[in-house]
Amino acid sequence: MNIHSRMRAITASVFALTMLASSTAAHAQEAEPFFKNRQLTLGASSTAGGSYDAYMRLLSRHIARHIPGNPTVVVQNVPAGGGMALANMIYNTAPKDGTYIGVLHGSTLLEEIYKSDQAHFEAVRYAWVGNMSSEVDTCVATAASGVKSINDFFTREVVMGATGAGAQSYSFPVLYNKILGAKVKIVAGYPGTPERVVAMERGELQGACGITTTSYRSVLERQARDGTVIMIAQGGGRKDHRYPDVPLMLDQAKTPEDRQALQFVYSPLDLGRPIAAPPETPADRLAILRKAFDDTMRDKEFLDEAARLKIDIEPMDGPTTAGVVSRLFATPKSIIDRVAAALAQKSN
Repeated sequence: MNIHSRMRAITASVFALTMLASSTAAHAQEAEPFFKNRQLTLGASSTAGGSYDAYMRLLSRHIARHIPGNPTVVVQNVPAGGGMALANMIYNTAPKDGTYIGVLHGSTLLEEIYKSDQAHFEAVRYAWVGNMSSEVDTCVATAASGVKSINDFFTREVVMGATGAGAQSYSFPVLYNKILGAKVKIVAGYPGTPERVVAMERGELQGACGITTTSYRSVLERQARDGTVIMIAQGGGRKDHRYPDVPLMLDQAKTPEDRQALQFVYSPLDLGRPIAAPPETPADRLAILRKAFDDTMRDKEFLDEAARLKIDIEPMDGPTTAGVVSRLFATPKSIIDRVAAALAQKSN
């Protein structure tokens, strides 16, 4: 190859490398500045002061600095239907451009499996951003109620408050009645945990299920400390290690079939605070949100604040969260049918 040919080849290579670098930079810039001067809305499926709201407000104070463009972040409370309203909104009407994500209730996803006419979504199609925590549930009672042990749930009527049909505060005690033979009277319609706590303090309610150990330590910190509210039982496939002496409702199951049914119902506790974007969210923006979420979950300032607020953080990334949802929807039909039939019966 003569000198002119070599020069032309070198010039062509330099040009190609320059164009490739420019193209790569252009693609990066095209995705990253999208969030500049924009607002990212975090949907919370509880009222202000509730545990789902607490998680979203904590996330809102830290995630922006991990998103290229540093968007403004706001929290929107959508508490209706025990999380069902937000689940439907994210799936159907929320912006699909990456500017809206929200925290769902794991139990709300079961409503699709049960073919509830209120569930207008397909859980496996959400663009899953991640999951902030796995949970253990509790049933609590006021000291004034006289309920002192798990046995009292089976020997006397206990009046408990709930939100809506899609929430664990409703479905768990219904199943304790129908499957285990408990005698809980369920009063539904409370917007969230803070309202149920007020109702317990007024003597209107004797207790509640569907309050996680995280909420017990944060929302009910004062009441737990002064002994006016007592944790009577835990709900889930495992105990919270901080409460080793509080019994599991799962251990009240009399048959293997009863145990399987409860294990299915408890499976959404693995999805304690799952965060979803709408289906059809652009892949590049979802990737940015997932990375920002992962980075936030490792952020020292975020973790320090979570510790101060007594908010448990046990995160999953987006793909892992999507995998948990897929496994949930692979549950054998016989188990699903039994649980669905129990929930379809009129509650006490």
